[in-house]
Amino acid sequence: MGRKPNTSQLNLQAAGIKSDSYGGIEVDSELKSTATGGNVYAAGDVLGRPFLASTGMAQGFAAIENMFKEDRIKEEGEDEDEDEASTDDDACKVGELCMTGEKFDPKSLASNPFAFPIGVWSSPEASYYGLSTQQCKEMGIDAGEGVALYAECLRGLVFSPNGLLKLVFDKSNGRIMGVHICGDDACELIHYGMELVKAERTIDDVLSNLYSAVTFHEMYRIAAMAAVDEAGARKRRAAAGRAVASRNASGSAKE
Repeated sequence: MGRKPNTSQLNLQAAGIKSDSYGGIEVDSELKSTATGGNVYAAGDVLGRPFLASTGMAQGFAAIENMFKEDRIKEEGEDEDEDEASTDDDACKVGELCMTGEKFDPKSLASNPFAFPIGVWSSPEASYYGLSTQQCKEMGIDAGEGVALYAECLRGLVFSPNGLLKLVFDKSNGRIMGVHICGDDACELIHYGMELVKAERTIDDVLSNLYSAVTFHEMYRIAAMAAVDEAGARKRRAAAGRAVASRNASGSAKE
């Protein structure tokens, strides 16, 4: 099931290029492969996960930057180049992790949950950014969850009741560590969640915001409310479930 790099017919071994068990080309932090001549770079789906156009473009940009790094240094001057590289690094970091730019580390894409949002354009859509509760626990973070059902917001109840949005947060300070969504427009909604995580926003920050009615973004506040009132959240989810079930039963009876 799933996808894997289509490299089996490229005879990579003849050029000294190593690949992993799935066929993904192995590269270093400059996206340079193990080719004997040291002149073969790789970017995009041939590296393996996440098979996203956005990350492939970032890798391609970084690979080209590294291919012609020496030429650029000669043209612009070494001091100026170092200043620009430093600026790029500052712009692309999330905490201590760098996403793009000259020093882009492609290996982080499979393991760095802060490098980019993941989207699966299935039906329903699924998307996530940041850490899961399990990952938090493995890192020694006492994590909690706040869950909102699509059926709990007006837009979801009317147009698409099946789905949920989950906020994973650090219980010690309320900082949002991850966002996970399954339902309509999940791959669009995740970008707001990404900004919450990157900006180190807290559950209280979300609760203090006002979200427009009849939008899926209301679920962020509903999930934040669930994080601070678990008992009340369970009752609200149960009520939303009953409302959806009643509506479905009514629709079936009319048919």
